[in-house]
Amino acid sequence: MHIGLEVTVLTAEKEYMNLEETAQYVGMKRASLYNYIKDLGIETHKFKRDRRAYLALDDVKRIKEHKEKPWIAGEDER
Repeated sequence: MHIGLEVTVLTAEKEYMNLEETAQYVGMKRASLYNYIKDLGIETHKFKRDRRAYLALDDVKRIKEHKEKPWIAGEDER
């Protein structure tokens, strides 16, 4: 029986993660990931002959940190 659980591991060789890998690593859905990308002003990257968008590992770590510690992002301006 396969339960469909995969673990994404960050390695020193990997410089970018696609959005699907990032969402899985950070533990959120892609829609939430898009909100973090927009709110934090993160730039996505595309490479030739590849339709997927990628994030630099530093940005992936930044998203994970903001998810785990939302107070570092500052207060909501309402």
